Amino acid sequence: MLLANGADIKSVSLADVLLTWEPTLIRFFLDRGADPIDGRPFAEAFGAKVRTTLRPFVEYKRAHPELAVALQEQLDCALRHFCGEGDLKWVSLLMWAGGDPRSRGPCLEKEYTEDPECYTSGLEEACYSENLHVLKRLKPDFSRDSLNELLDRAAIWGRKATLEYLLEIGATANDKANGGSSALDTVLRHFNFARFDANNRNRLKSRYDVSRSLDCASVLLVHGAIWNPEGAYDLNCLRRTLLECEPEVNIELLQLFRQHNACPAAHVHRLLGTPRMKDHLKPAMNALQRLGIHLDTFRNTGRQGLRGRAQYSR
Repeated sequence: MLLANGADIKSVSLADVLLTWEPTLIRFFLDRGADPIDGRPFAEAFGAKVRTTLRPFVEYKRAHPELAVALQEQLDCALRHFCGEGDLKWVSLLMWAGGDPRSRGPCLEKEYTEDPECYTSGLEEACYSENLHVLKRLKPDFSRDSLNELLDRAAIWGRKATLEYLLEIGATANDKANGGSSALDTVLRHFNFARFDANNRNRLKSRYDVSRSLDCASVLLVHGAIWNPEGAYDLNCLRRTLLECEPEVNIELLQLFRQHNACPAAHVHRLLGTPRMKDHLKPAMNALQRLGIHLDTFRNTGRQGLRGRAQYSR
């Protein structure tokens, strides 16, 4: 009656209509010219988990090919959101509706991703999630996807199970031009993101604090990853990181390097050869010697590298 007397159907946001959960009402508005694009109403409804919008969406997209691209963008935007949330049910529902986990664009509820430089894909978001089943549902493919880029995404957030899965399906542990592993570089760099103690800011990070990063490093090393820094900056970054950790953490990392033959002796010498690092590791001197590392033989590190005798071998 209101429409018959001149009411403008677009005066009501389609998002508000979708949130009623009423398929009949949803179709009524869509059939009479409601705007399905402005404000991304379908993406908002999917994000609110309104299941009754799925079939009307699929039907409307099929009936309006001229709007298919804009509607697909909304679907994929919501899919990225649920991939990141690790919600397998809604990932499966949106995949049924035609969601593309490889398209890049903004992610619902992440305003910074509106910048094209911050666009992500559903596959990338799934690597941030702790639910490996979501990534498996998207079926990453060695022939279609850059598994090493996905490996790096998983390394950023310390997702051990995801790293194992990607390596098993074809990701390369060592992808750098110098033969090293960029994923391992990422894991070691993110020791700095371990638990923060507001009550004791100067407390060294314990094994428990960095356990996620150490476990991820172990996974990569088991698969043959090599730590091979490209220059002094990368090496200094790891040294600063280790100085913020308890000596036991340093020892465990060195044990992993030795166990998996993962680091040239020269890099270990440069890493440990500074006066501050030697002082930091004094409480763990016996453990270092069991590894074949004798700090008293190290001399100053300079631009030409350390001139001491190699006591640590790959």
